[in-house]
Amino acid sequence: MKNPLILGLSLCLVSWFSIDLFGEMADPKEIIRDKSPDGNFALEITKEEQGWSAAIIDLKTKGAVVDLEIYQNFTEQAHLVWSKDSQRVAYFEPDRRGGSTNIYFRNDSKFEQAELPEIPECKYTVRNGDTYLKTIETTTQPQKWLPSGALVLKVHIDDLMENQHDRTCTQIVTIGFDSSHKSSVLSVKKTKSD
Repeated sequence: MKNPLILGLSLCLVSWFSIDLFGEMADPKEIIRDKSPDGNFALEITKEEQGWSAAIIDLKTKGAVVDLEIYQNFTEQAHLVWSKDSQRVAYFEPDRRGGSTNIYFRNDSKFEQAELPEIPECKYTVRNGDTYLKTIETTTQPQKWLPSGALVLKVHIDDLMENQHDRTCTQIVTIGFDSSHKSSVLSVKKTKSD
């Protein structure tokens, strides 16, 4: 006769593994994170029949105030970077070739999108045989909002050359915004270049 405790534990383990490996119960249906400093808004990522969706939501009403793009199932790195006064937010949308940033300014309970300026290209040291073939990865990721209202971005580019060598560049770019939320590049600092 089998020990009932061992039989019960075995059934629990089999159930847990089958849910984790085969069932949707292992995947959360809704993720809420990156709350605004004032506690009113957050990032919501939801699993739907067609895939994942993302939005900035009002935490009181649970309603979406901004619908965001999300690439396939790249939900782990998707995040919001808030200004301390909760009036500005940057959304990072990762994808299979890096990721991009979108900027939103708060207008009462709504958020309005602001365009990023064109980021200056990296200056590479030209080597013999270096001919550009294609860009492998481009990542523009928000780092922090400064007290002045400017946004600091980390921009990483990975290019493939015809000689099959990679050429990479990482820059820290500070973006300023005027009173109408028009953006401009304030400074660029190259941190890494190969």
